[in-house]
Amino acid sequence: MGSVKETISLIEPTKTKSGKGSFKFSDRFSILDWGAMPDEIPGKGAALCTMAASNFEMLESEGIPTHYKGIINSSGEIVQTSDLTEPSNEMVIKLARVIEPIFSEGEFDYKFFIENKGELNNFVIPLEVIYRKGAPLGSSLFKKIKELEGKDEELKKFLSQYGLTEPPKPGDFFPETCYDFTTKFEPQDRRITNDEAYRISGLSKEQFEELENLRNKVVKLISGRADEVGFKDYDGKQEYIFSNKVMLADVAGTFDEDRFMLNGEQISKEFLRQYYKKYQSEWYNACEITKKKAKENGIKDWRTLVGIQPEPLPPELVSLVGEMYMAGSDRYTGLNLFNIRSLETVMDDLRFYRD
Repeated sequence: MGSVKETISLIEPTKTKSGKGSFKFSDRFSILDWGAMPDEIPGKGAALCTMAASNFEMLESEGIPTHYKGIINSSGEIVQTSDLTEPSNEMVIKLARVIEPIFSEGEFDYKFFIENKGELNNFVIPLEVIYRKGAPLGSSLFKKIKELEGKDEELKKFLSQYGLTEPPKPGDFFPETCYDFTTKFEPQDRRITNDEAYRISGLSKEQFEELENLRNKVVKLISGRADEVGFKDYDGKQEYIFSNKVMLADVAGTFDEDRFMLNGEQISKEFLRQYYKKYQSEWYNACEITKKKAKENGIKDWRTLVGIQPEPLPPELVSLVGEMYMAGSDRYTGLNLFNIRSLETVMDDLRFYRD
């Protein structure tokens, strides 16, 4: 079981044939790669499931191959989101084989992917695709910029990757969309170069180019939908499988995968990350320090070394965040399944916990 959703296997995948399963979305949430946090957010699972399913359907209508097969309604039938009369927290998906790199002597070994490049099928590509259209509050870019203070040439080179000559301010957009890759199966998402991403992907050159082309189209379509409903899509992540061709997998374009903003305010789990950073800074800082030490010393599971646990959120905040997810999902999908207050009203009430 994942920290926020459970993968249920119905038919196991093989080297030559996709499997079948489902994602069951819980109301749990995770930040800082910690795993499940103390609270559950009411309605969050159904909100994200409905939003993700709506995105898959939109993308497939535009020719994007995905592992999505349908969403499960209250009668247990596999349907499209337009057929729903109430929210759902479970979708049916094609399953691919999970092949993880070996952890040995303090580092991850991708030898299997490298030696079998272009010959693998029905497998989860061991990469996360990161796209950045701008620099919202909480972006890792600000941390990197701070690390490069006083190193003018390095900072200049780093900023040039995003078409910038000066450090951005929170909320700034870049001249064009930029892309990064990180590892998928490591406890801490490790940023890698395009060349390294290709080397460990298990994909041939043509297959890797197919991944890049799909990535660009997915970002354009999801960001376009966000614009239509008044959201600004700043950045996000995607995951892919290879099953005879590259397919979008996991989920994309939700408030947990993307950082959307409405009228300059976070409408994503970044809100929760910023809350913990401000009001439970001892735990937050302990995580950041321990992750860095674990990386330097080749320790796989950094969480066991933190020595402090996150505290639960105020109950009224938990309720409001649930409303944010549900109202935001209705706004994005246009399905109006949750019968909740307007998103603007919810965001006004959340401001008390933000300021």
